[in-house]
Parts: sequence; structure tokens; C-alpha cells
Amino acid sequence: MAESILLGHAPRPTDGAQLAKRIRTVVIAAEPAGIACTSIIDAELDGADIARLHLDLTGFILAGEVDRDRARLEPQGASVGWESAVLRDLRVHASPMHVSGADVTLDAQLTDVPFTWIETDLGELAVDLARPTADRPLHGHAMVSVPKAQIGKAVLGLAESALLDHGVSVSKLELDVESTGPRDLRIAVDAKVRKGLLGASVRGTASASIDDRMGVTLSDIQVDSGNPLVSAMLGAMRGKIQAYEGRRIDLASELPAGVSLAEVQVSVTDAVTIEARLV
Repeated sequence: MAESILLGHAPRPTDGAQLAKRIRTVVIAAEPAGIACTSIIDAELDGADIARLHLDLTGFILAGEVDRDRARLEPQGASVGWESAVLRDLRVHASPMHVSGADVTLDAQLTDVPFTWIETDLGELAVDLARPTADRPLHGHAMVSVPKAQIGKAVLGLAESALLDHGVSVSKLELDVESTGPRDLRIAVDAKVRKGLLGASVRGTASASIDDRMGVTLSDIQVDSGNPLVSAMLGAMRGKIQAYEGRRIDLASELPAGVSLAEVQVSVTDAVTIEARLV
């Protein structure tokens, strides 16, 4: 049930106003305690299907893993009833929302997203968004933009739990991105990391070229540390690092089945903006 979202008690709502009210409780539970919910939610039901769900999450603050009220976000009972449905028109806008201290501007639209209404043995109602498949791919478009000065915070917030699982903590991550061509970027990283008793600053730079098939080719890769021991360790790994020099990384192949991107555009001004169409 971990991938299901709790929407109060069964049965399912019968009109858009009821559904919007239930979704608002989810939004509130996903924000830190004491934050006033300013999100605008508009929904329309057509039987079991959701004909329209529009979310304006401007001002929304995503709580950290520790602060989220999981008892209000995830059902606790076992599934005893299912009803398949489709979310025909999903639109999400935020200008901006706040994720890990970064101001994230978002504009996305998806169509015909399959999902399942679920009832549990505790009388709970939940929804489970079906994973896209090759037979039922996602369709729509998305744009996400983050100020350059806040890119490090955003990346660290998204990666922090995965790093902790490997015993690595990061106290600082500064990430600078510059555009050097229509599809070319120069990336610089300055981080302070710790693993066990060993802590050090790590600096790195690389150039990245992005093609129209979601392939990224890295070049001019440099990694170093102010800590002599860590610098020596990086030197020993230099062969592995340099193996990525000139190597094309097919990001499209890493996407799950049913998620295919086209017309990917990356622009860098005062913000880093990524736009893509899902086909």
C-alpha cells in the first residue's frame, strides 16, 4: 500500500467538490505542520473517472521525509476492493512551489492517466496511480524551472535520502550550470561530504552535450579534493572517472516503460529550465 494515497474514508466521492476537499487534506498533510494551505484545487468527476483535476500549487512547501504526516498520506489497512478509472485531464501549475529550499516553477499537463480506487478493511479510501506501460504510455508535456543559485539545494534535497542509505552525508552542495551552446552545458560542483569519520570538500567540473534523443555526452571531466587522502582516493579512481569521457549516456533508456520524451529543451539564464513532451 506504500504507493497508494489516502483520500479519507470509503466510499469514493460523488462530485468534484468532495474530491477537491479530500485532495486538499493530502496537500496539507504533505506540507510542514502549521503551514497555511494556499493551493487551488479544481476537480470534476464523471462516474468513477476524474474528468478534470487542476492543481495550482503556487506557494506549496513540500515537507521533508521526517516532517510528512504519513498517517494522513498512506492507507494503513489491507485492500479489499478495487475499481479501475481514468484521470482524463491532469494539470499542475506552480509559480513557484518550494522543494528542499528551492523555488521550483512547474507547468505540466497529462492526459488519460489510469488509476485505481481502493477500499481497505479499515474503511479507508485510497487511489493508486497505475504505472505507465508500453501499451498505456503517458501523454502530455511538462516544464520545470529552478533558479541557478538554488539548483544545488534542489538536487541535494532529492538525492539526500539515497546518499544516506549509502552512509554518505552532504553538508553543502553548490551546483553551477552555464549554457555554452543550444544543447551544451558547463557544470561545476562544489560539495562537502562525509562518510563515517572521513569528511572532505570535493570539487568537479564537466561539459555536457545533450542530443535530441535524450543522450548526454560528457567531456573535460575534472574531480579533485582539498583533503589529501580523498584526493589520493580520487586519483586512484581516475581511470573509472575518465571512462565517462566522451561516452554517450542514453537517458531515454533509463526511463520506465511508458514514459518517452520528445522535444527536450534545456535553457540556462538566471534559471535552469527543462521542457519536454511525453509521447
